[in-house]
Amino acid sequence: MNTIDTTLSVLVAADHADAADSLAQIVALRGHRPRVARNGRDALRLAAEAPPDLAILDLMMPDVDGWAVARRLNATARPPVIAAVTGRDDRASRNLSTGAGIWFHFVKPVDPGVILNLLDWAVRTRGSARPEGAPPE
Repeated sequence: MNTIDTTLSVLVAADHADAADSLAQIVALRGHRPRVARNGRDALRLAAEAPPDLAILDLMMPDVDGWAVARRLNATARPPVIAAVTGRDDRASRNLSTGAGIWFHFVKPVDPGVILNLLDWAVRTRGSARPEGAPPE
C-alpha cells in the first residue's frame, strides 16, 4: 500500500529569535520539519541545501529582506509556497509581496491558528499548480 508523505519541510526566516522559534514550534506541533534561519542570507543557504515545501518569511530582515528571499526562492526549479509574517500592513508592502511571489501576507500578531491552517492547506494542495484562494482562517 502506498502512503502519502504529509510532512512538510518548512523554512522559517526571522531575525527576532522569539518570533522564529515560536513559528518553528507551531510547525513542529503539526508534525512538520522546521528549519530556522535568523537572516535572509541563511534562509537562502538553507533553501539551497534542502528546498522547502513552505517558507514563512519575516519581510524586514536586515541583511537580505523577505521580498528578496521570496524572489530568489521563486526562481528555483521547485518554488515553495511562500507566506510573509510582518508588521507591515500598508498597500505598498502588500504590492511588494505580490510582486515578489509571496502567496500570503499575514500581519502581526498572527494567531497560531492561522499558521496551523496554512500548514494544513499546504499539505492538501502540495504538488498542485498555484491554487487560487487563501487557506481558511
